[in-house]
Amino acid sequence: MEKLVKKVLVDSNFLLLPFNCGIDIFREVEHVLASKVEFIVLTSVLEELKQIASKTKKLKLKRQVALAHELSEKCTKINIETHGRSVDDCLIEAAKELNGIVATGDMELKSRLRKAGIPVIYPRKGKYLVLEGYVN
Repeated sequence: MEKLVKKVLVDSNFLLLPFNCGIDIFREVEHVLASKVEFIVLTSVLEELKQIASKTKKLKLKRQVALAHELSEKCTKINIETHGRSVDDCLIEAAKELNGIVATGDMELKSRLRKAGIPVIYPRKGKYLVLEGYVN
C-alpha cells in the first residue's frame, strides 16, 4: 500500500534552520512524518525573506536568506494574496485549505497553530524536529 504524500508548508524561519542549527530540514521532516512529503512555500513567505535581507546590515544573514531562497526551489510555490493579512495568517489559512502541516520555529505561530488544531513541526533543542498534533 502506497503512503499518502503529506503537505508541509514551510515558514521563513524554518528555511533558515539549516544555517542556524545544521538540520537537513527536508530529510528530517520526511523522517518525522515517515512519509513522502510535498514541501510548500507561500510566495508571501519568500517576500518575508526578501524583507529580512533588505532590512539587515549583517552579511551573514543576507547570505543565509539567499541560501534559504535556494532551498525554497525544492518546494511547490503557492501564491496566496495577503490582502493586508500577516504571513502567519496566510500560512494558517493555507494549512486549513490543504489539510497541511506547518513547519516553523516561530513560537507565537506554533501557539496559534496549536489553538487552530493544525499539526506543526518545529525544532527542539536546536538539534532535531518534532511533530505536534494529529496527522492523518
